[in-house]
Amino acid sequence: MKKQLNKIVLLLLSVIVISSCESDDKAIDQVFDGVSYGAVLRKLEITSGSYNLSDLNSAFSIIVEEQDEEYGALLSEVDVYVSGGQASGEAMVSTIPASAFTIGDKGLPVTEISVTLGEALTALGLGSNYGVGDVFGIRLSLKLTDGREFSASSASGSLQGSYFASPFFYTSAILCTPKPGDYVVDMQDSYGDGWQGDGIKVTFDGGPRDGEEVYIDMLSSYSGGPACCGWTDSTDTLTVPDGTEGFAWEYTGDSYPGEVSFQIYAPDGTLLLSAANPAPGSLTILNCL
Repeated sequence: MKKQLNKIVLLLLSVIVISSCESDDKAIDQVFDGVSYGAVLRKLEITSGSYNLSDLNSAFSIIVEEQDEEYGALLSEVDVYVSGGQASGEAMVSTIPASAFTIGDKGLPVTEISVTLGEALTALGLGSNYGVGDVFGIRLSLKLTDGREFSASSASGSLQGSYFASPFFYTSAILCTPKPGDYVVDMQDSYGDGWQGDGIKVTFDGGPRDGEEVYIDMLSSYSGGPACCGWTDSTDTLTVPDGTEGFAWEYTGDSYPGEVSFQIYAPDGTLLLSAANPAPGSLTILNCL
């Protein structure tokens, strides 16, 4: 698989470079001279990825872990912004101080950040001007004690993958009660080795599958050796039973998002969503009763 080969090549190059410079510490100093370090807000879990049309207290909520070169000691605060819906521009919703973070199991600062539908509407001045299908963007801006600031514009492709998962920007849609039936998901990988993330996560609200989380994924077909790869497409089906009050769809991200595409179809065959090179976040799937 090209990803594994790249990693092996980079590792070997690193070993060669380090070995060749062991006798000259000054050479190492020159290599790393001028290197600067950033900071990330790694997504641990999106606990709620969508808004409910009839509940202003419904929220987009995410648990994040802050990482910096001093293991969290540089954290100052996180500003939370909202955009989208039927509004133009962006507005600040809240500021999360370092004191609101606790130390997680990896010894780094962790907190849960939430933006309710009511807060988003108020910040953007929308009042009652909203409806099913509106999509809001939630942007996080990390500020450090030394004055540096990191946000979505700082996030390269490597920070949006399955491990670091730190795009600083997420989406949340206003959803409704879905029609029951079998929803079909067609998935593609342009390289043919499958997806490297957790794929698409669906969380049920109300009904027989209340609280259930389902992952729809095109798993990697690579198992080592010279032969690679055979997974260019795959199909899965999600059954939504009668009585389901809502479902939230989320694309969880991938180490190589440029290779990913998928389509989601309603039980009657209607195309609900087509995505290519998708960003992590809420997916707007509307098939209302």
